[in-house]
Amino acid sequence: MPPKKRKRTEKEIIIENYNLDEVKATKEWTEKTFKILNTRIKGDTLEEKAVQILRAQNITTTMTKAHLLKEDEGKLRLRKIIGDGGIDLFGEIVIQNQTLQWIAQCKMTKQLENGTINEMKGLLSSRPNTIGIIIHGGNKSRQIESMIETANSDIFVCHIEELHMIRNQIETKSIQQGIRTIAMTRMKVEEMEEVEFDIFGRITKAKRIKNVDIQTWGSQSK
Repeated sequence: MPPKKRKRTEKEIIIENYNLDEVKATKEWTEKTFKILNTRIKGDTLEEKAVQILRAQNITTTMTKAHLLKEDEGKLRLRKIIGDGGIDLFGEIVIQNQTLQWIAQCKMTKQLENGTINEMKGLLSSRPNTIGIIIHGGNKSRQIESMIETANSDIFVCHIEELHMIRNQIETKSIQQGIRTIAMTRMKVEEMEEVEFDIFGRITKAKRIKNVDIQTWGSQSK
């Protein structure tokens, strides 16, 4: 009896379906996409291209968006709406045996606005062990580089034509400097007696504390 053929994993199917050399964005692709007049379709085109490029690099990627049922006579009917909270894509990436969460925003505009960086900082502020990726198709100012340097979590700003190198960029940052993310700690205490706190809610003095359980998510390294 011949041996059973091994069923391919979802990861293997994804890598096979998206060949990086075939799906990476070119200058011609960017120029063609900018010619799309419908802003929604233009943005969707960028997101779909980004998904292909990220998955081709073995980066787990999910879209958070409204799915169209059909479009006719200028009217849109939606099959399903997923609230994205300002996030277009999200997923996981494994770097040096460490699994990192990531969130992304996609901006197909001629000029990437500085406000996008501040918005990403806000999204990351409550997400431990998470980095941000901003994928854009236009130009960016020099000020943006200094803005991401002051972020508590690493933010990678990447032009769509260079997105096929994002895994290498993150890996290089991890090796040379370490990945910077928000760390969050939760402490569970069974019993406390005569406890004093500072203005940030931290314990400064206690007569007795019983059965403390501390859990930490995320890390911060430089």
